[in-house]
Amino acid sequence: MARGRRHPVAILLTAAPHPTTIVRVLYINPWSQEISGPDESLRTLLAALIPMGVEAHVVIPELGPQVDRYQALGVRVHYAPIAVIKRRLGPWKTAHLPATFISGVRRIMDIAREVRADLIHSNMEVMFEGGVAARLMSLPHVMHYRGNTLDEPQWVFDALVRLWNVSADHIYCISRGTARVFERRHRAGKVEVMYNPVDLDRFRATPRSDEVRASLGAAPGQPLIGTVGRIHPRKDLDTFVRMAAAVAEKVPDARFAIVGTTKVKVEEDYLEHIQDLIRTLGLESRTTLPGARRDIASVMRALDLYVNASLHEGFGRVIAEAMAVGCPVVVGNSGAPPELVEAGRYGLLAGSGDPADFAAQALRILSSPSEAADYSARSLERSRLFDARDVAARVHQRYEALAAPARRG
Repeated sequence: MARGRRHPVAILLTAAPHPTTIVRVLYINPWSQEISGPDESLRTLLAALIPMGVEAHVVIPELGPQVDRYQALGVRVHYAPIAVIKRRLGPWKTAHLPATFISGVRRIMDIAREVRADLIHSNMEVMFEGGVAARLMSLPHVMHYRGNTLDEPQWVFDALVRLWNVSADHIYCISRGTARVFERRHRAGKVEVMYNPVDLDRFRATPRSDEVRASLGAAPGQPLIGTVGRIHPRKDLDTFVRMAAAVAEKVPDARFAIVGTTKVKVEEDYLEHIQDLIRTLGLESRTTLPGARRDIASVMRALDLYVNASLHEGFGRVIAEAMAVGCPVVVGNSGAPPELVEAGRYGLLAGSGDPADFAAQALRILSSPSEAADYSARSLERSRLFDARDVAARVHQRYEALAAPARRG
C-alpha cells in the first residue's frame, strides 16, 4: 500500500490457521499493573494465539499482579529492566534512562537466545529495547502502537515516528485514529490497523446479576449508567459527573458508577477532585466508586448505559467490552471512539467536554426502551469486529510471514 495512504481495517478472517509449526514470540511489556488495558488486550490475544501454535514469552520489568494471569495461559514470564518513555520524566529517572536502556537490551537479547525466539513483539510504543535487540540479532520486530491520538509536541512525535519505523518490521495501530499519527508524517507503509481483541464468547455468556448491580449502587428497577477506566484527567470524569447531575434531575432513580483505580499522584489528586465534585453536586447517594474490578464482563452486563467521555482515546477497550454484552454506549466525538460507533450508527455521539450533550444522549436512551433495545442490538453487531479469534488469526499469519525468512536465513 502506498506510503501515507490511510489503511482500512483489514477483512476479518473466520478460520484459525492450523498450527503446523511453532512460532516462538518474545513479548516486551513495560509494566505489570493490576488494571492495564495493554495487558488485558495482550492476554486476550495470547489466549487465542497459543492454541494456534504460538509459544509465548512475556518480558516485564518486575513482579506484578499480571504474572499469575499470564502463567495461567501457559506463558513463560521473564524479567528485564525497561526504560519507559513518558511525556514527563523526573530528573532522577531521566539521568538513569540510558543505563536502564542498555541493561534492558542486553537482558532481552539473552532471553531471546535462551528461548530461541523467532521474533520480538513490543506490546507498546513507550520502549525501544525490543526493537534494538531485534535489530542487533537480525530478528523480525513487531510494534504495537497503543498510544492516544494526541501527537503533540509535533517535533517530538516527528522523531519518534521515524524511530518506530526504523526499529519495526510491522506496526499494529489500535485504531484509524492512532494510524493517522503515522499517516500525517507519510510513514504509514508498515502500519496495519487492528482493533484490540475481546473474548466475545465469555462476555456474551456472562449473565446479568442483581448482586453485581447492587455492588455498583443500583437496586432492581433503577437505571444504572457507568464508566470504566483509570481515574485520570484524560478520561474527563468531570464531564461524566456533570452529566450525571443533569440526568438525575430528570430521572431521580438513576444511579451512576465510576469503576477504576489510581496508580500515580496525578490520578490520586484527580480522584479527590472528582469526589469533591460529586459532593458539590449532591450526588453522593447516587454515585458509586467501587475501585478496580476484575469482573468487567459482569460490570458491563449490569449497566443499562455505558458512557465514555475520554479525550484523545486511542481505542477505548472498555467501549468494545460494553458493546460485547450489547450495552448501549454514548461516547465523545474525539479520538478513536467515534470510529468504533461509526459516527452514531452503533452508538450515540456527544460533544467532548459537553455535559449537557452527554446528558441529552443518555436521556434519549433512558426515555425510550425501544431505542435502547435497538442500540443494544447494534452494539452486539459491531462487537464482531473485536472477536479475539479473528484478530489472532490475522496476527498468526503475520508472524508466520515475518518468521519464515528469518528461519531460512
